[in-house]
Amino acid sequence: MNPLVSVIVPLYNCGEYIEKCMTSILKQSYRHIEAIVINDGSTDNSDQIMRHFAGQDPRIKYMFQSNHGVAHARNAALQAAAGNYILFVDADDYIGIHYIRDMIECAEKNGSDLVIAGFTMEDEGGKNRTVLLPQNYERFHNEVWAYRLSACCGRMYRRDFWDKYQIQFVQEEGARAEDIPITLFANAMAGNIAVVSSAEYYYVQHMSSAMHNREQKVPFLFPYTAFRMMYNKVAECKPYNSKPFFNMGILKFLAQFEFVIYRRASRAEKKRFRLYVQQLLQDDYAEMADSWKQIRRTCGLPLSHKAAIDLFVLKYKVLYARQIG
Repeated sequence: MNPLVSVIVPLYNCGEYIEKCMTSILKQSYRHIEAIVINDGSTDNSDQIMRHFAGQDPRIKYMFQSNHGVAHARNAALQAAAGNYILFVDADDYIGIHYIRDMIECAEKNGSDLVIAGFTMEDEGGKNRTVLLPQNYERFHNEVWAYRLSACCGRMYRRDFWDKYQIQFVQEEGARAEDIPITLFANAMAGNIAVVSSAEYYYVQHMSSAMHNREQKVPFLFPYTAFRMMYNKVAECKPYNSKPFFNMGILKFLAQFEFVIYRRASRAEKKRFRLYVQQLLQDDYAEMADSWKQIRRTCGLPLSHKAAIDLFVLKYKVLYARQIG
């Protein structure tokens, strides 16, 4: 029996890239798939291209909606999905021919709620490649790659797991990285997590994207609502996997915003973020700092990531001490 895999593609003004993306999906060596494409109100030629594809392959479910954002589009696609497994591909990225085959074989072999694969990051010309290749995952002992590869793309989820916890993306005005809270939740709660040591998800970096636009004051805003919902839900459910590694993942993501993404943020936004973190972590900060101390040396993060977490832990130690004082 070949399980059905639902491939979810949110689409907004990607007419320049969607043909390559869809071709890579439809040419997969694993054929038992459905491609669910939600056009989120594109104003370019994306709709014309997708109507052509949908007329050529019955495995495509194509829908058009007014512009509501990528989180809304992914949720709409999830409602339409019939697969035993789900995975996400961004419309300006593409995947290697055996990508789904390798993921489904790994999931079925290990009885996994979640399978994680690597990335190949490249520029628009297909050059300047950087490969992120996950190594072994061992519950409680070596979970680091689940947190180093933390985008929702590059992952395959068992649909039963998704439904069990009623997982949904949260749309927030001006926020990006809305998928990270979901991946952090899955890292904490998914059973039998496994990795595929390949990098056949091709993440294409565009110079026009927000992260590469140096003129913008803030590339994007922190997903405040989604992150709080995830954090509270993990606390209510209690992690199935390692709590120290989950704490590390929380600290890593917050430190990334604190010292990298928010370097060019306004003073008001920096204050908003600082107060949010202080309130969110105040009851758990001591445990999180202790977790980091326990696993820092052996956790396998790059030195730059460790340094960022060290600085974050120190900064909030001082802020909490001032509160008490």
